[in-house]
Amino acid sequence: MCINKILLSHIQYIFYLYNSYVLLYHVFVGSVVVREVVFADSAGDAALQFLGFPESVAKSKRSPEKLFRLLDLYDAVTELRPEIELIFSFDSTAAVRAQALASLSKLAETASATLTDFESAITKESSRSTFPGGGVHPMTRYAMNYISLLADYQSALVKISADFPIHTPTPIPAFFFGTSQAPEGSRRSAIAARFAWLILSLLCKLDEKAAAYRDVGLSYLFLANNLQYIVNKVRSCRLRELLGEEWATRHAAKARQHAAGYDRAAWGRVAATIPTGNVSAGEARGRMRAFNAALEEACAAESGWVVADAAMREEMRANVRRMILPAYRGFYTRWGAAMEDAAAVLLSPDDVGNRVGELFSGSGSHRTKASSSRTV
Repeated sequence: MCINKILLSHIQYIFYLYNSYVLLYHVFVGSVVVREVVFADSAGDAALQFLGFPESVAKSKRSPEKLFRLLDLYDAVTELRPEIELIFSFDSTAAVRAQALASLSKLAETASATLTDFESAITKESSRSTFPGGGVHPMTRYAMNYISLLADYQSALVKISADFPIHTPTPIPAFFFGTSQAPEGSRRSAIAARFAWLILSLLCKLDEKAAAYRDVGLSYLFLANNLQYIVNKVRSCRLRELLGEEWATRHAAKARQHAAGYDRAAWGRVAATIPTGNVSAGEARGRMRAFNAALEEACAAESGWVVADAAMREEMRANVRRMILPAYRGFYTRWGAAMEDAAAVLLSPDDVGNRVGELFSGSGSHRTKASSSRTV
């Protein structure tokens, strides 16, 4: 039975007990003692049983996937507690009130420990294999989906932190947050700091994984992809309220810095083949051959590379074009017509732009020659 159905059955049972209490009140209107004894005998054991269920769940083996069930149960018992205190207000039903409190306490304790388990699972993830194409790593998707869903439970986490304070292993720098951060020292501020720490732990793990790439350009691309995914996820859920838009803006800028690192590492050699000053006809032919070879090598090496975010993909293509096309267009205009005797593939600026436009699709294939190129 799913947890929502179990919670619904508990809520329905509370109303049943309440109706029983009202009935007893009218039947035994003149005898408080009799009314209390009859109600305790008829409802006490059943109430203890179902209020003990959340505590049993909390005592079961922990796993990160169970955290949301724990928080659902915590919210349900918290919501029902005023009715429990009212209906089971007799001395003879004090055990029922105590059981509700014990369940809340155990749920809070286990939820806090499970959150620590989740953080530990991120930091201890030890896979050294690189993710193909430098795309968004499955760990990033899992962790951010988990954290974004957890943000929906911030009210429960704030209450839990009252009994089980949430601390980060080391202080989070003030600049890590935006102006929308809660006041310093508040419980909500502690929750925001914990979310920030979880994401920071993920970013550190991604830095480790990026270092496993042999190609520096692909390493930068991997970091850009994953950080942009994290930023998009934060902006699309309640994490934005906790971390602030300044946090998202700052990390989006960091993703662009990684993208710029890719530009330099992956296309700097291609750009360097284009002469920027006056050259002889012989040197121009050599430079043209070198450019063609460097372009082919770059396109072949990057044929399986991907950029997951559509806006970032187009921005990175535009950056590569700006990096090589203006200089190449001037070079082509000056020497293209004079290379009739050169044994090289002559690519027009449009050909080069089209080749760049094929980047980051992850297709694993590319054209060896542009359709409008010619051998001269």
